[in-house]
Amino acid sequence: MRAIGVVVALIAATSASGGVISGRIAITGTRPKNVKVGYLGLPSSGRAITNMAGMTIGDFSGSVTCSTYKPREARLRWNPKLGLRFEHTELPPGRYIVWTRCDETYLDWRVVNLAPGQRSLSVELRCAAADQGDLVLVVGGKGEYNVRLSPLAPTGKTPMTGADVARDVGWDADVKGGSLTMRGMKAGTYRVDLRSLVKLGSAAGGQSSILKDAGTWSVQVVASKHREYKLTPAASR
Repeated sequence: MRAIGVVVALIAATSASGGVISGRIAITGTRPKNVKVGYLGLPSSGRAITNMAGMTIGDFSGSVTCSTYKPREARLRWNPKLGLRFEHTELPPGRYIVWTRCDETYLDWRVVNLAPGQRSLSVELRCAAADQGDLVLVVGGKGEYNVRLSPLAPTGKTPMTGADVARDVGWDADVKGGSLTMRGMKAGTYRVDLRSLVKLGSAAGGQSSILKDAGTWSVQVVASKHREYKLTPAASR
């Protein structure tokens, strides 16, 4: 019995080893149809960690939990009367970008620090229709291109040095018809990484290709405005 008690105690201590970042998502204006929540963390180990969960919200209550990275879990709960709440559990101390994405294009985020020994941290995120603007990226070169779009801090710098914000927080989209249109983005500054699709020739079972850097830009989304930027790939400059 004593041995069992020791094992149970060890399991309890392990399950209580991480902190929790949780909060609400305030919705103002038109209610989104789909909502995602997630984080990008940089703990003391120096190795970035992520998780996310998403669901469709409507007239009925619901919840979703992502346990891909157990014991870390990401949870999102919806109640038509009480609104949206999220919870990220079992997090090691470190620096985190906590984000929500509404209808894929609206992104709100905060950078927070979870101190060693800190059990919980509360964050409020927003989804506000009045903050939305449209962004059009027109590529001025021939060929096939891919765009990575990620948020920048008000200083114009990345919100987290040492982690791939564009990959884990932003968007990755192919440019079709020479342009990419992103409607309903949150007003703010974003980084654009343009990459060209370079075909290397036929390979066994298909054609081989790679993505090659073609330029980086900083663009601005303005609330209630439709802004267009022309991107000239490096090879075309």
